[in-house]
Amino acid sequence: MEYPSIVRDTIDFISDTEVCNIGYAEGILSDKRPYRLEVWESCGVRNVTIFISIKGFEEKSEEDIKNYLVKESIIEIINDDIYITEVEDSSEAVFLSINVPVMDHDKELNKYLVKIKPFEF
Repeated sequence: MEYPSIVRDTIDFISDTEVCNIGYAEGILSDKRPYRLEVWESCGVRNVTIFISIKGFEEKSEEDIKNYLVKESIIEIINDDIYITEVEDSSEAVFLSINVPVMDHDKELNKYLVKIKPFEF
């Protein structure tokens, strides 16, 4: 199965003063599915949002999706407060948007396990 990569080059990462965009990572998972992980902070809470194609996950539960990301060594779940929605990018491809809180001020909630690079504004 061929999976699309999310198109994020049309997103304005600098105009929202409430959000501090920290960095991102991109890669390919074991089933050849591209992912994009973005790290950002707002109101003292650091989050990661992971984007993966919905193809093949249409009938999967949220638990299945979380377990997939753990198995793929993208995240470690400590405190499961993960929120999953669907988003469409500018090319009209549909993706899962998985929001994972990782820090609340100084308290670790969950972990992302990939190396990030700074955003290039």
